[in-house]
Amino acid sequence: MLRDGIRWTESFLVNRLLTGIWVPMLVAVVLATLLSVGAALLDRSTAAWMGRLGWPLTFDAEAAAGTLSTILAVQVAVLTLYFSITLLVLTLAAQSLGARLIERWIARIELRASLVQWAALVSFTLTAHLFAADVTQPAPRLTVIVALVFTLLALGWMGFGYHRLARTAHVDTSIADLGHDFARRRQSWPIAPPPPHTPPDRVMRAPRSGYLGGFDRAHLIDAARKAGGRVAFCLPDGGFVVEGDPLAALWGPPDLEDALRETFDLGDYRSDRPMGPFGLALLVEIATRALSPGINDPYTAATCADWIGHGLCHRLERGQGDDGWFADDDGVPRLLVPESGILAQARPHLTVLHRAARSQPFVAERLVAAYAAARARVTAPEDHRTLSDLIAEVMAALPQNATPTERMRLHLAAGTGTAAFPDAAE
Repeated sequence: MLRDGIRWTESFLVNRLLTGIWVPMLVAVVLATLLSVGAALLDRSTAAWMGRLGWPLTFDAEAAAGTLSTILAVQVAVLTLYFSITLLVLTLAAQSLGARLIERWIARIELRASLVQWAALVSFTLTAHLFAADVTQPAPRLTVIVALVFTLLALGWMGFGYHRLARTAHVDTSIADLGHDFARRRQSWPIAPPPPHTPPDRVMRAPRSGYLGGFDRAHLIDAARKAGGRVAFCLPDGGFVVEGDPLAALWGPPDLEDALRETFDLGDYRSDRPMGPFGLALLVEIATRALSPGINDPYTAATCADWIGHGLCHRLERGQGDDGWFADDDGVPRLLVPESGILAQARPHLTVLHRAARSQPFVAERLVAAYAAARARVTAPEDHRTLSDLIAEVMAALPQNATPTERMRLHLAAGTGTAAFPDAAE
């Protein structure tokens, strides 16, 4: 996604422009105001020439002021309506899916583009209206045409923006997006065998408590290559570290630690990136919420189970493992980021889901099928054992009054056949 590519741009301003809402809106307001002033000054210097062009530039100053007032009223009404609908949609979606998804929703380019363009239009027209109020000056014809054209274009964009906003509240859309992001492999550099074990030259400790955010692997690998050293993080992406605890082990000169400090972020809360154990936890949260007595939506929970299986199959099929090092272009190991442990970190959340699915054998069947599909693809024996334990945990959570057919379907989903049900096999 867009945020992955620009998370670590060198320019702080560019980073905020592309990843937030308030900074783009502030910049758009300032630029639109300056553009409006420039258009007004240009109008006054070219009034005679533009008046000779004929229709539709034949209106006078009073008509221009009235037109700008009408355009401004339309823009304010649309901006207010869009803000209200956005807040309503996000509130309803958060109630049904969970508040932790709000950051993903407000990061959508369609939502941010709509808010930014309408804020800019209101600023442009408001400033232009101030110049148009002086009817003794030539009519601001160019300003009126620009405001009208861009307002019409923005109204056309609103159809697409409202469509995407409505899809935000659609539960299956959010679940599918989470499943795709969770399944995305982050390893885009070659994996090298571990180097010979030697004590690190120094250990970098966390400057503050927080969750380790995504970092610029390319920058760090290049810095380690230039320094002739290597870096081994002590926790995976999304892991929590307490201030003063070990964060990374370093082999190399002291300036390697300075390069390391510029490539990671310790946040106060888990964001939607990286999509490791936190992405799986979000799917589990949606499924557990759907199985609550107040909602009672087993089909949503089953959909989450399907996408959990999709993500596990892709994340565990080519896992890096504890001994996998990212290598530079020469194949020399430079960076270690613990990639394993997704199942270990997510297992407490999955256990809660298993208990919630006790009264829904259909959901339990989908969970067992998801774990079985992932187990058939994993390469690490530890992950294979953990998935087998999860399958057994789901089956153990099934209530005693479950029918033989329901139990048989679970065993079939797990790939154990009907050996446990001789009567059913007959």
